Amino acid sequence: MKKILILIIATFAVAFQGTAQDKYVTSALTALKSNNLEEAKENIDRAMSSPESKEKAKTLFAKAQVYFTMQSADKYKASNPYREGAQALFKLLEVKPDYEKTTVDQYLLIAGIYYFNDGVKAYNDKKYAESGDLMKNVVKILDMKSTRKFENIPEPKKFDTISAEAYQTLANSAYYEAKSTGKYEDAISLLVKVKNNPITKNPTVYQCLIDAYDKQKNSTEYYATIQEARKLFPDDVTLRNYELNYFIKSGKQEDLIKKLEEAAIKEPNNSDILFNIATTYLGMANPKDGKKPANTAELTAKSEDAFSRALKLSPENPGYNYNFGALYYNQATDYNDQMNAITGSSSADLKKYDDLKAKRDALFNKSMPYFEKAYTLLLPNENSLRGEDMNTYKSTLLALKEVYARQNKLDKSSEMKKKYESLH
Repeated sequence: MKKILILIIATFAVAFQGTAQDKYVTSALTALKSNNLEEAKENIDRAMSSPESKEKAKTLFAKAQVYFTMQSADKYKASNPYREGAQALFKLLEVKPDYEKTTVDQYLLIAGIYYFNDGVKAYNDKKYAESGDLMKNVVKILDMKSTRKFENIPEPKKFDTISAEAYQTLANSAYYEAKSTGKYEDAISLLVKVKNNPITKNPTVYQCLIDAYDKQKNSTEYYATIQEARKLFPDDVTLRNYELNYFIKSGKQEDLIKKLEEAAIKEPNNSDILFNIATTYLGMANPKDGKKPANTAELTAKSEDAFSRALKLSPENPGYNYNFGALYYNQATDYNDQMNAITGSSSADLKKYDDLKAKRDALFNKSMPYFEKAYTLLLPNENSLRGEDMNTYKSTLLALKEVYARQNKLDKSSEMKKKYESLH
């Protein structure tokens, strides 16, 4: 995901206004004017520890002044004192919303920028929970725009953009945090808000939202969001793959093959698309219920063509080679089943048997080059194969064992059998 650029903190002219409420507030502001930050902090902390003064407007305002000034001092900045200053401002807004309004608004903007920068840094460092907490404060401040005019904002046209980016970082943080916790509700709510904002309506936001719906197994919103995204960003590969995966999972092969053919036109050199076309046509020709359609031969031919095109682009792909070999192998076993079903011994039965055997053997022979290629490609890494590659290797060994036996190459068949058994 693209990192968000950190904003440069703007400088605001903030005047130290207001008269002292009590001796500690007065002493704090006096020390602050003398740039004695240690004394200023000590006195304002004392004022804040008093139940009588800690929630009074002047005390809260003075604390904000002291702590924001501390943020600019090398001695204190690492501890982020602006955050305590910002919390004092939030409390001040509850106590007396219009108190020193112009100056408070300037402090709020400064706080928003500090929170934004730290939130982006935490996000880029993949500290998503921390980033989310920081960005919540940015959003809290920016959402005050309707009630606080934030006069004298530098480059006011960027306000909406900053607000949108803050929401996007908050949403992204919630999404990546949810990938660890499995709790996607808050992330989805934020991502919907982000994708509905023209400033942040982009493929990445849709990708996160679609994935979140998928994790929740919310198929209705999952597919609706895919459709919405595909209309807006028809050339985005990730969104296209989400759509294809939806059709694969739902078993809607007619819709899937249509989308795959459209994708192949746009990306004629994408071997993965061609491979998916090949396997989809093959699945349509050999449905799980065993009831083959009337156009099985046509579907098989289309699968064969797609396999050929995929291998032309990626001849060293063991999976492609194995699956192409399996296309012929499975047809051969169909003929073998028909041969086994013949129980008569008439001349007609024998002729039928011989015809089927010739077709079977021809198909076994056609499968051999692809199985042997897959075997040759996988053999050097035999001891390190994992997952799908290991499954392909095992299936290749079993297929070769069977075909070699049919060809009366018993030594090779035995070799494949031993190799297969050594893997268990």
